[in-house]
Amino acid sequence: MKTIFNKTLIHVAVATAVLSSTAYAQAETEAHVEADLEQIIVTANRSQQEQFLALSATQVIGQNEIKAIQPQNITELLNTVAGVTVTNLGGAGQSSSVFMRGTNGNHTLVLVDGVRVGSATLGTTSFASMSVALIDRIEIVKGPRGALWGSDAIGGVIQIFTKKLQSGEGFISAGFGSHGYWKTEAAAGFGNEKHSLTIAGALEESDGFNASDFSGQEDKDGYERQSFSINGRSELTEEYSLNLVSRYEQGGSQYDNQYGGADENEHENYSVKLGGVYETQQLFIDTSLSTSQDQGGTFAGNISPKVVNEITTKRDQLALLAQYSLNEKTSVSAGFDWFKERVSNSGSEYDKDSRQTKAFFVQGRHQVESFLLEAAVRSDNIDGLDNEVTYNLSAGYQLNDDWLISLSQSTGFKAPTFNDLYWPGSGNPDLAPEEVESTELLIRNHFDLGSVEVSIYDSEIKNLIAWAPNKEGNWFPANVDSATAQGIDLTAILETGDFSHQLAAAYVETEDESTGKQLLRRPKVSATYTLAYQVDALTANAILDYRGKSEDNKYSTVTLNSVLLTNLTLSYEFTNKLSVIGKINNLFDKEYTVAEHYLTDGINYQLMATYTF
Repeated sequence: MKTIFNKTLIHVAVATAVLSSTAYAQAETEAHVEADLEQIIVTANRSQQEQFLALSATQVIGQNEIKAIQPQNITELLNTVAGVTVTNLGGAGQSSSVFMRGTNGNHTLVLVDGVRVGSATLGTTSFASMSVALIDRIEIVKGPRGALWGSDAIGGVIQIFTKKLQSGEGFISAGFGSHGYWKTEAAAGFGNEKHSLTIAGALEESDGFNASDFSGQEDKDGYERQSFSINGRSELTEEYSLNLVSRYEQGGSQYDNQYGGADENEHENYSVKLGGVYETQQLFIDTSLSTSQDQGGTFAGNISPKVVNEITTKRDQLALLAQYSLNEKTSVSAGFDWFKERVSNSGSEYDKDSRQTKAFFVQGRHQVESFLLEAAVRSDNIDGLDNEVTYNLSAGYQLNDDWLISLSQSTGFKAPTFNDLYWPGSGNPDLAPEEVESTELLIRNHFDLGSVEVSIYDSEIKNLIAWAPNKEGNWFPANVDSATAQGIDLTAILETGDFSHQLAAAYVETEDESTGKQLLRRPKVSATYTLAYQVDALTANAILDYRGKSEDNKYSTVTLNSVLLTNLTLSYEFTNKLSVIGKINNLFDKEYTVAEHYLTDGINYQLMATYTF
């Protein structure tokens, strides 16, 4: 960490000060500042909090960003976040990995409306199965959050909130694009001041393009998705309310298998959550009960009858959080999480097919004049594993209403998956959880025309699970690897007249301590710059996406070259109800790859029309 701090801290401080002072010289736009300061998030501390006062690096992707990017996949949105690197094995609808702050693709906890989602066998979440049409906003918290969320939150937490509209609001959209792409989506809000319900749905399909350079695999690899969500809330009294949120997704995609055999997959995922909130001036209690399914199957599309190898994760969850505010500056909270995971494999039976997790956590927050203090500790008891204790300690100093500096120390872990522990014939039930310890320095500034957030971090990850031979020479999963990740994330927003600018940049040094090499598919440098121009009914966005070179293939040297992509979107509001948005991706038709043997799309387009009511 000393290297990162010594080389970058002074430069960061100078750059932040210069950007802030430049903005102060501009004309004031206080309405923007107030809206930015009042942004409320819930993921960082599991309760409502002003984003500016959070003592961890956070980012919110809202409707403005979604409209500007016009993504086919959620990963396109995540790719605009500083410190997040996305690798797609082909185009939209294909398997993808999200690396946060240099950690592995299975080191990020993913929640949908507070419900833990993803496969308990693979340990990852299929972002390709999720439709952007159902999203209201996404909250990203970077760095370990095991003390509040438990397993998986090594690199950070991504929480997706489904669509929520006011009564009488709604829209219908339809569009098409390259590779036979088409999409229809709609949403509507119903209710009154005390009772509300939002219903949203989407249909999407694409013929795709050839996703790899494997011999004999030159066919197109398309996908289809059908998605549906409901989000309801009922205010029973001034203090008590009930909420119900649910989502359903099904679809499938084609992919290239270099070994032959299965070349198509299908999925059917859902989650249902019923919750209740009791809130007074001092007391906040949130309880919820949920159930979810992550089901995926593979089969050979050219063989009849179709034989599907299907793996399913079902997860029941109970969550309880109670927060008591002693006064305006001090609060304490305690919580309990319970969930049971059950897995099934149509091809063979696991040595053990279910486990329970029971966890307790406490958190305290206190403000002493300009100092902000936070502390949290959590104990997770997982069947078949030792008790895991994680913590978070943070101290912040608010120089004034516009500046915040904080220092944090936090830990996290990831429990071994069912495949690691109990796969028939090759599971290792003696595995320990993967663990991380991380230190972060955060600097945040809001000024008249924008904001800047800089975070510098140093993470040490141990007990990483990898395949290794035992004494008899047989290969099994084992806790044999360790890694480090040191880096800096920068997010800056600036508004100048009709133009707005947003920069998300990251530098990360990763090392696999067993080889001394950079971790695979994780570039040291990445950046996204968005320039938006709005005048009257016209809005234009230009997005420059830079990805530095990286390594791929642990056993030989394979370098993936750097690339700079240019994407354009143009929208026009013909009336206050009808608008059209066009998008061109990879404007200069760059040829590049982010994973060995897997291809990416050249120049492509899409066109969408939306009617709101």
